[in-house]
Amino acid sequence: MHHCSIDIANGVIRYARSPRRLDGLLKEANSGRSLPGEEVLSLAREMAGKGYEVMPIGCDHFDSRGYCLGHEDPP
Repeated sequence: MHHCSIDIANGVIRYARSPRRLDGLLKEANSGRSLPGEEVLSLAREMAGKGYEVMPIGCDHFDSRGYCLGHEDPP
C-alpha cells in the first residue's frame, strides 16, 4: 500500500489566495470526484484547527498530527 501526506501550512494553506491551484489535489474516496480547490482549502483549515500538521492521504494509521505511524508489510 502506498500513501502520502500533504503539509497543511506549506502545501495547501499557502495557496489560500489562489485556490484554483489546488483543484484536483484530492478526490473523494467513494465517488472519485476531484475536489475543487476551495474544498481542499476548507478541509485543510478544518484539520489544522484540530491540530493536524499534515493531511494523511490513503493512511488509516496516523497520530494526532496526521503523521503515519507505520504499517505491517503484507505477507
